Amino acid sequence: MLLGLLAMRKKLKPKNTLTSFKELEDVHIVITGGNSGIGEATAKMLAEKNASVTIGCRTHEKSMNVIEKISQMYPMSPKITYKFLDLSSLRSTKEFVDSLDMKNVDILINNAALWGSPEPLSEDGFEQTFATNYLSHFYLTLLMIQKFNLKRIINVSSGLYYKGEIEPGNLNKLVEVPEKLDKDMYRQLYSTSKLAQIYFARELASRYPDISSVSLHPGLVYTDLARFVKPKSKILSLLGRLLPLIIRTPEEGAATSVFCCLEEELQNGGYYGDCQAETLKPIACDPEVQKRLWDFSLKLVQDKTNSLL
Repeated sequence: MLLGLLAMRKKLKPKNTLTSFKELEDVHIVITGGNSGIGEATAKMLAEKNASVTIGCRTHEKSMNVIEKISQMYPMSPKITYKFLDLSSLRSTKEFVDSLDMKNVDILINNAALWGSPEPLSEDGFEQTFATNYLSHFYLTLLMIQKFNLKRIINVSSGLYYKGEIEPGNLNKLVEVPEKLDKDMYRQLYSTSKLAQIYFARELASRYPDISSVSLHPGLVYTDLARFVKPKSKILSLLGRLLPLIIRTPEEGAATSVFCCLEEELQNGGYYGDCQAETLKPIACDPEVQKRLWDFSLKLVQDKTNSLL
């Protein structure tokens, strides 16, 4: 069994590692979901590169603990700050952007994600996974483009995007809660939201060519992402306890996010993994889906917020 775990670990470990020695002085980065998992590791690694970092999260105490820990690790790094952000609410998303009082933000990392939730609907009445993982990030990004001179937008997607389903003739399905919510459906909803993030990055690249917009996958990483989805058997529970021995650490998962901050030249609209560009599957390359999803998303947030975007 041990040999099997070691073989699986070798297969899942990153193919390439972060090697850049570039510093990020005078660069301000906003990252959503920066108080745990990949987001926390990303914030820590960016602080090590001397970036100024603002994390947007729901939990104040947890976020302040992370900031204190990072500040102790890198006492000479620029300021690390926290602002409240609840991505299940378009109202909170707007308030978050309004609260940002720095002169400029250079890089936005749309990192926060949800897999399964005890609340099926967002504050705005949309299916929770789609609202949190994609739609609020869509709204956040457009607000940030209006307010700041962004240079890069990085969407943390997932290698599971190919299991997503976006039907251009039935986009309303994206915001509706399925009749049956179980483990398989949570995976479907998550995958669909991550597919939408890839399309979003590609359309951003088309509409805002002066901003480098990319999406990426972090690999299979050990985090508390699926904390609301409980194993159905003791065997699955045991396998869950073995995961830290097999899959990537948050730091390994964060490497590609940091790479996309550091790399001089990115493929605008590109998709990255293991600190290099990767080829997308055809499911993420349909221009009709890309355009219709943008128009659909824009109408949703405009109707709910009365915003001019």
